[in-house]
Amino acid sequence: MLALSSVVNDVEGAIASGDPAKRVSMLRQMTGLFTAQAPRLSEDQIGAFDEVILRLSRDIETRARAELSAHLADVANAPRRVVRNLAYDPSAEVAGPVLERSNRLDESDLVQIASGAGQQHLMALSRRSTLAERVTDVIVSRGNEQVVRSVAGNQGARFSAGGFQILTTRAQQDSELGRVLTKRSDVPEAQRAQLVAIARERARRALAAEFGENAAAQATLSIAATMAEPPLDLTPAEVAVACHAKYGLDEGAVQTWLTSGETTYALVALARLAGVPSAIALNAHAAPTTDPLLFLVRSVRFGWKTLKLLLASRPGGMPDAEALQSAFQAFQDLSVATAQRVVRFTAARDKLEQPSAA
Repeated sequence: MLALSSVVNDVEGAIASGDPAKRVSMLRQMTGLFTAQAPRLSEDQIGAFDEVILRLSRDIETRARAELSAHLADVANAPRRVVRNLAYDPSAEVAGPVLERSNRLDESDLVQIASGAGQQHLMALSRRSTLAERVTDVIVSRGNEQVVRSVAGNQGARFSAGGFQILTTRAQQDSELGRVLTKRSDVPEAQRAQLVAIARERARRALAAEFGENAAAQATLSIAATMAEPPLDLTPAEVAVACHAKYGLDEGAVQTWLTSGETTYALVALARLAGVPSAIALNAHAAPTTDPLLFLVRSVRFGWKTLKLLLASRPGGMPDAEALQSAFQAFQDLSVATAQRVVRFTAARDKLEQPSAA
């Protein structure tokens, strides 16, 4: 503390001079002195720095206060009064660093700031490493679309039952928020069911816009029919496909497995490329119609030859000429974008309908 005592007169002089440049220069000197000694300081000693830095940092330019905030945000024992003063600054440039990263702010301060601050302040708060329910309740109520997505994607944020309900309600108009929520393991079952319903209805509307209402319902049902669990241990095939993927997994590999009779390997590879569970591909292969396989094959931009090989590998063998012609026409008519939307919907719903992690 001798170093602090030796500059007290200089601090008083800088404040009394009314010279902004001199004051900022002294602030930088004091901040550097503090951060250099911080790990060795007691709370009483920190309090002395708190008083001096607080006096110097008031009524100075925004840029200098923002610089101070950035320097103190990651200091574990930063001066509390200084950090609090910075956190309440109306400028997000100043408040942002400490709101996002400082552990020297009380929960009550975070709630109060969240209750009255602008969207940039809320965005900074949404990124904190941990957030209590009292804080997130305010953020999800006041935040804009970007803020709410950010806090929903923060795995260190905890939400009350009411907070989750607000998020679910907002997800009805924000598909990206819905996708973010599917990645959380703590969504209550009631809200998880609502998210499934929202995703299903959104997919139905998207497909209806391209196919028409009846065809959209049929497409959704056809891929949904693949959701049952197949009575087969897929571990050997999944291990083999994962190893093959290290060297490149493509349509040629799938065709090679099909022509050599390794249908399960081909289906597991198709599922991996489509981004769905292996069970979906196996059940699509066993489905009574060709539609489920059609959606999967088209979604990964595979050609007619691959679909034809898959159809030929089914228990009933190659379809008759009429059925094959019908499948070919459906293949040509189905756009890649539509197939991908149906498959994404299936994968998202599968994830949503899984039990929450303990």
